[in-house]
Parts: sequence; C-alpha cells; structure tokens
Amino acid sequence: MLATHKQATTKYDDTRKNARSIAEQSLPQHLKGKLKLKGVDRSALAAFSIWQKMPERKVDWDWNFAHRYCFRYPKAFDLSVWHGNSLCSLTLGRPTFRGTEMRLDFIEKTPINCLFNGDMFRVSLLAYETYGELIGATKIRIMEPTNNKLINYYMSHGNFSYVGPKQGNPHYLVRSL
Repeated sequence: MLATHKQATTKYDDTRKNARSIAEQSLPQHLKGKLKLKGVDRSALAAFSIWQKMPERKVDWDWNFAHRYCFRYPKAFDLSVWHGNSLCSLTLGRPTFRGTEMRLDFIEKTPINCLFNGDMFRVSLLAYETYGELIGATKIRIMEPTNNKLINYYMSHGNFSYVGPKQGNPHYLVRSL
C-alpha cells in the first residue's frame, strides 16, 4: 500500500467515525438511544450472512465486497445500522471523483420486519449527508434506483431531482446538501 493511500485511509477512517457519531446524535427523538450507526465490519457481515438465505430479499448484493470497495475508494462511506443485536440496514457509497457530490451506491434494509424499518432510508440519508458535509460535498446522489416505485419513494424524501442516463453514465437522483 502506498503511503499516500494509507494516509488517506487513516484520515477518512476518522471522518467516517465522526460522521456516524454526529448522525447518531442527530437522529430524531424516537430513534435516539435505540439505533447504533457503525461501519460495515465483521459483525455486520456475519449478521448479513443470515439475510443471504432469506427469500424476502429484494436485491442480491453480496456485501462481502464492502471491504474491497472501501480499500479501492479510501474516501468511501460504509454504514451499518443496528437496533440492539439486530442488523437493520447496510449502505455503501463514495464521493464523486471531483469530491463535490456524495454517491449513495448501495442500500439494503433487513428483509425481515424490524421495529424501525420505515426509518432506515432516512437514517442512512442523514449519515450520508453528514459525511458529505464533512468532506466538503455540496450534493448527494442516489445511484441507479432499480425501479419507478423506488425512485418515487426516494423522491418523497425531499427535493431530489431525477437525472437520466447519458453518454454511458447511469441514472441517479440528486439534491443539494
């Protein structure tokens, strides 16, 4: 590993932890003290392994790639949301190459019922917005929502605009931070 890569990894590890802590403290009152925001670590991947066997899953992402993703993109942001010992959601993204926008690339909530299922997107969005602000991004993107129902759901969470695919680039939703 190059020294500059290691420096970036160390610097952004601290920024990720700080963003998760700030977001956790900024949770709505009904969630404060009930949810924990962490990275996608070994315990998150162990809990995820249970999800893999569930037919209720809406996507088929293998979250074991999260470590490689974060190694490749040292500024990436990984998030696991916990209620007690129950994993509620996983999220992964990174800044755009210019660093002006924060990409939310992957998001998945538990396929089984969780007490706070309806809050998982808002919690992830809060954490991503916090990280984006800490690194100087001015916008947030939700990359490649899979269908119109999901696009409408995300757009219902405030001022997102749809940007269609062009010149080989994928479609996404975007809004200012």
